[in-house]
Amino acid sequence: MPVLHDMEFAAGGLLVAYRASAQPQELTIEVATAGTAEFPMSVASLRAVIEAVNRGAAGGAVFDPLLGAAERLDGPWDGEGVLGPAYRWTLRVAGVAPLFVRNIVEELRRAGADHPVTRMSLVGTLPLDGSEMSVREGLVRSWLDDRATYLEAWPHREFPVDVEPTDHVANLRIELATSITPEIRSELEATSVWWLNAIRNYVSEEGLEVVMNPSKTLPAFGSSRTEFRAHYAEFLYKRAPARALLQNLLYRFHRSVAPIARVALQL
Repeated sequence: MPVLHDMEFAAGGLLVAYRASAQPQELTIEVATAGTAEFPMSVASLRAVIEAVNRGAAGGAVFDPLLGAAERLDGPWDGEGVLGPAYRWTLRVAGVAPLFVRNIVEELRRAGADHPVTRMSLVGTLPLDGSEMSVREGLVRSWLDDRATYLEAWPHREFPVDVEPTDHVANLRIELATSITPEIRSELEATSVWWLNAIRNYVSEEGLEVVMNPSKTLPAFGSSRTEFRAHYAEFLYKRAPARALLQNLLYRFHRSVAPIARVALQL
């Protein structure tokens, strides 16, 4: 049984045919829901998927976070069609690990807002080859039932990460090897928030679904000339996979925005 709610469609209404690759391919996503939504949650969910890929969160231990790329080619984004009840998007993606398909399915279960998903399909243009890079719905169902299988960290590090265990809170401190400009500060804040968006479907340490309370979960920020801080007054997600995903986000930031000297994480 899936660990998250509103996943009943996965038993008989889920179709997946995807082979992960560092090379670009098209990924067609179709979602059917039980009714017309009152607000465009579909856009927010799809944007969360695209942002996660483009910020380095989708490669896991399989692809360098720099390779992650996602672009919407077709499908509802604004105006007509964003309320459903059916959606069809075409994305161009690259560097998306097989296990990230779990993240996509769990995020897009939200597409209908107050109307549950009844059917979902994800089909890539690359033919399946029977390797570990190829994914079908049976494997995805096993991941949806699993409280422990999430994306791992890219194994190559370019800056030290010191981790101190804590309970139910999190503190992130990033020391840069350069001064923090307003543009860099903005990107650091965005990375800190998109981390939460990328893990919001992860379970807690106890294996339970987490209900986000924005007033407690969204971070408070501070910074000095070279140091940035983010404090999360409530952090209930499973620690190890949350840390792994953050490390990949920061690796991408380090390589594409500004160099990181060291990271301290209370989590």
